[in-house]
Amino acid sequence: MDWNLAVILLFVFAVITISQRTKLARRVGMGPVPVDIAALERAQAQARRLEERIDHLERILDEDAPGWRGTRGA
Repeated sequence: MDWNLAVILLFVFAVITISQRTKLARRVGMGPVPVDIAALERAQAQARRLEERIDHLERILDEDAPGWRGTRGA
């Protein structure tokens, strides 16, 4: 009988703890993590550099091989 009570109390304690942490997280607000923001900014900067490089290579190809785009091109 004591084991049943111990198991029930364990589950009750777990539910109470989880509910309190959930309420606290909602109250505080889960803002963006600074590390994630920095990683996103680095990825965006790298994407811009890649787009600039692609544009540069396309201009070179337009000069050197005028028909390289075929019928699908811009």
